[in-house]
This record gives sequence, structure tokens and C-alpha cells, in this order.
Amino acid sequence: MAGEADAVREAVRALEAISDPIERARETSRLLREWPELHSLLREVRQHAVIAAHREGRTYDEIGQQIGTSGDRAGQIARGK
Repeated sequence: MAGEADAVREAVRALEAISDPIERARETSRLLREWPELHSLLREVRQHAVIAAHREGRTYDEIGQQIGTSGDRAGQIARGK
């Protein structure tokens, strides 16, 4: 499942490969306009994943360690902060 994040990165990098500079700028601008909504969606996906892991019995310290942050931060993520 980790491939999904790589696919998103590759899709963003594919913008650089658009040969027509106007089309490249237009598509990049479109993505930038949508970014605030996409950013919020990513935060929700992460929050729901942390909540699900916690409901499965993992502590926030364990979750934090596994996602590369602290247990305190994992708890904050679960609370939507």
C-alpha cells in the first residue's frame, strides 16, 4: 500500500514532463488551486488512520514511532490538531 504515496509524487513530477510550457503552467496552476482542499483531505486520511490504529489497540507512542513522529503528536493528529 505504500506505493500510493509514490504514485502521487510521480504524478506531481510528471508535470515537469509536459513539453508545452503553457499546458505545463496551466496544469500546475490547476493543481495549486486545488491544493488547500487536497491538503485538508490528506490530513483527514492521516487522522482516520491514526484513530483506526489506536482502536486496534496501538498506543499513541507506538503509532508515533511507526509514522515517524512522537506519541504526543500522534494523539494530536487523532484529535484533528
